[in-house]
Amino acid sequence: MHDTPTQPHGAARPDQSDYRYISLNSLGLDPEQLDFYQLLLACRARGEAEESLRQVTRFRMDGYGKARFIGSLDALPAPLATFPLWRAELEGWRGELAREELLARVSGPLGQPVGAFLALAGWRAALPDIWQTLLVLGWRQAGSPADAALAAQLTDVLRVVHFLQVLEGNRAKLDAHGARRDVLGAHLLWPAEGMPLPR
Repeated sequence: MHDTPTQPHGAARPDQSDYRYISLNSLGLDPEQLDFYQLLLACRARGEAEESLRQVTRFRMDGYGKARFIGSLDALPAPLATFPLWRAELEGWRGELAREELLARVSGPLGQPVGAFLALAGWRAALPDIWQTLLVLGWRQAGSPADAALAAQLTDVLRVVHFLQVLEGNRAKLDAHGARRDVLGAHLLWPAEGMPLPR
């Protein structure tokens, strides 16, 4: 099972353009549109730690605003549920692979060119829920193996999305196996005001 690394506490924050990190910006998400995240920020600003915890528990059951908790991969639109397994396959591609070959290889499982897939609104609508679910799981996963496993799966979904975005946008040279592994193992970079979270 893959881990879900985040930026270490107290460490200098990396450049958000660094392809070894996944940020709200790189995913194309606007923090102002993340209802539950904004609620937690408001609780934090008021110093309401207990209320934050109550809202985290409630979110798992009922969601909040437009946001909903993703309790399993089955709740994701196609083909996102397959991305954790696909990540392992992508990471296993050895040797030098030119960008054109990579684009051709990944287009097959997607059933369309990478750019066309990335432009689809259907699967993109799930990204805010994935991110906010990971926020909650990061808050509570210590001591819960089930939560840790779900967090690993959802992180791998974001890693594959990130890989496709980097590949399509030609944001980094991915010919080498090591470079592809770096992108597929990218760390989640939480907004500074959202970290650290209580465990």
